[in-house]
Amino acid sequence: MKKVVLGLIVLVVLVLIFFLPSGDDTREIESTIDEIMMAGRKKDTDGVMDHFSIHYRDENGATYPVVKGIVTNFFSIYEGFDCNYSDLKVSINDSGEEQVAVASLDFHVSGIKNGTSSPIIGSELSPENIIVTLEKTTLGAWKIKEIEGVRIDE
Repeated sequence: MKKVVLGLIVLVVLVLIFFLPSGDDTREIESTIDEIMMAGRKKDTDGVMDHFSIHYRDENGATYPVVKGIVTNFFSIYEGFDCNYSDLKVSINDSGEEQVAVASLDFHVSGIKNGTSSPIIGSELSPENIIVTLEKTTLGAWKIKEIEGVRIDE
């Protein structure tokens, strides 16, 4: 009897996790961006790329392997990074099978080398406005599908 009750409890928890909306997807998007920035500050390539969809493709034609190459290159050039964002606005479309979020934010990244900070994307005084499109995976994680507003030469 205990095994049946325990089995039902596990089944109910799984149904709740996979089929009920999460309640605050905007906070989840913010958390995803924060995790990417923390991984970037630690120069953790896998930590950054874990948040990108393998189907990533942006307006410049960059794909997941290209983004990974860019991240790896910047991590080899700079000793550290300073990054921040502000004015985050999120719109979530959960119609149909795919849940998609579009986040607009002002963002800047600076690389630090020999104690000198060099702007990579925007600056602290003049951040770059970017649009990030994310898709929700079947396991409930948000993955970046596209970024608009960042030139490939940056």
